[in-house]
Amino acid sequence: MISGFETALGEITLVLFTTLAPTGALAVLIMGIPIMCGRATEREISRINKYLCIPLIVSMVGLVASATHLGNPANALYVFSSVGTSPLSNEVFAAVVFLALTGLYWLYSFSEKPQWLLLRIWYIAIALSGVAFILSVGFAYSSRTILTWNIWQAPAAILCNALVGGPLLALTSYACAGCVLLSRRRGVRLLGVSVVAMLVNAGIYALQIHDVLLMSNSVIAVSELVPGYWWALVAFVVFTAAAQVLAWNMIKRLPADPTESAHMVASRENKTIIAGLCLATAVCLLGIFVMRFCFYLSHITVGLGV
Repeated sequence: MISGFETALGEITLVLFTTLAPTGALAVLIMGIPIMCGRATEREISRINKYLCIPLIVSMVGLVASATHLGNPANALYVFSSVGTSPLSNEVFAAVVFLALTGLYWLYSFSEKPQWLLLRIWYIAIALSGVAFILSVGFAYSSRTILTWNIWQAPAAILCNALVGGPLLALTSYACAGCVLLSRRRGVRLLGVSVVAMLVNAGIYALQIHDVLLMSNSVIAVSELVPGYWWALVAFVVFTAAAQVLAWNMIKRLPADPTESAHMVASRENKTIIAGLCLATAVCLLGIFVMRFCFYLSHITVGLGV
């Protein structure tokens, strides 16, 4: 009989994918809000576009990691053949569309004379595909044969994970862009989204743990597979809260006046902010990773199997 730990290790690439990709997708969406709303100047748009590669790379690392789960790249053809009928195929298709739109947008933004209206419309398409991608990741696990995955908390947790980590990754990307569009007020707003999402997420995880620990099949119970599930939730709260506290300490260093942000591009203070926000994002992703690992650890099917 395969243990839950062995099952989770076997799905480690999917753990990485569901940790990194939704966070990166939401960060891409957040970075484009000034562009889509028409509030960014041409210089600000250029800075955003240049450092859009940061959340894009985070998402791509997750997708590449998940691709190894296919075993043979040729299996991707079978995945795409089931788009519209299979939640997993929908997830892969949405990921490819989102990353293709974002990657091509990023490359086009480096052209000598990009059309600003086209960039704005293009980014709206990216945002819509990003939302569809995040939702598809959540509903990819709606399988009636897997008791612990076919619950409403599974997609809700994915969405909340993105809302917890995405703002911190966006803050990091803004800081790397020279803080041109990052002021203390905007930083507080993004951090506020992350904090509220973390609290909601913790509540959803608590309900999820309460429900799945009561589940079992003819072979094993979830309480045997994940005996430390509640401790994992504590770790999630500790890691994400620590990340948010660190991010807050960096945000306090930002100028209150957005017009002063441009002077921080090459300053030593800006490098400190970048390093602090990078660390905060990494710690936050670690907390999300812990709960995603437990999600796969709790895998049990209907009937005779884990």
